[in-house]
Amino acid sequence: MDLTCHTSVDGFFHEVVTDALEATHVEATPGAEWYLVSLLGDFTRARIPDEPLSIKLCGAQSAEAGARVKTLKEVGDTSLYVAGFFAESLGRRLVDVDYYVGIGTSAYAELAGRLGGSLTQVYGELANSFPRFVDVLTEIRRRVNFAGADVIQLYEQWLKTRDEWVEKKLRTLGVLVDPEGSIIQ
Repeated sequence: MDLTCHTSVDGFFHEVVTDALEATHVEATPGAEWYLVSLLGDFTRARIPDEPLSIKLCGAQSAEAGARVKTLKEVGDTSLYVAGFFAESLGRRLVDVDYYVGIGTSAYAELAGRLGGSLTQVYGELANSFPRFVDVLTEIRRRVNFAGADVIQLYEQWLKTRDEWVEKKLRTLGVLVDPEGSIIQ
């Protein structure tokens, strides 16, 4: 990754996603690429739901149209994020990466079948290439090596304040910054 100044989380994640797609030799449409950028940005602010995804997926079947779409998106996004970022820890759990791949693929496939326009293409692409997109997120985690949403929040805070304590905290987490506001890898 080149030394680049990012003024937003989306700018940072766009560069990271682009690099990871190239490194994993995954071809994605611009819609899918930006969907991954958005997904990563969303998970810097949201927590992973506690309710089992299989129960959420089943509940979506009886929900009204708007709630169904929202739930299917949440199941697909959470599955992709967990499988990509936490695959190593899943080996010690009751469910493994295959569970998340299966449930996420199903959720995105159903969304592709229910929605129209460009979203149909994006969700279809995510469903059809789900394991490859898991590889992309795994590559992002490997390259960026951040410990959670707090790093992104700290970085955004540092961009605004240039606070020395925040900079020191970022450095202890493995994120090096220079005075111009760039992340150094």
